[in-house]
Amino acid sequence: PRVAGTGVTVRRIVGWYKLGLSPEEIATQIPHLTLAQVYAALAYYHANRDEIEQDLAQEDAAATQLEQLHSQSRA
Repeated sequence: PRVAGTGVTVRRIVGWYKLGLSPEEIATQIPHLTLAQVYAALAYYHANRDEIEQDLAQEDAAATQLEQLHSQSRA
């Protein structure tokens, strides 16, 4: 899912939120988003936490697999 009218994904906002950034700090990092849009993305995350957490876990697993393949090809 993306913030309406932008290319910014909810995952991107959640990633920064999980790193400890406040909604205000996230809005500063992505200046074309309003604070209301950041809060809407976080509300979506909290309402759909299982789905988004599963998506994040799959993305992490894919990144780990690619790193392993890359390190094996260098050996």
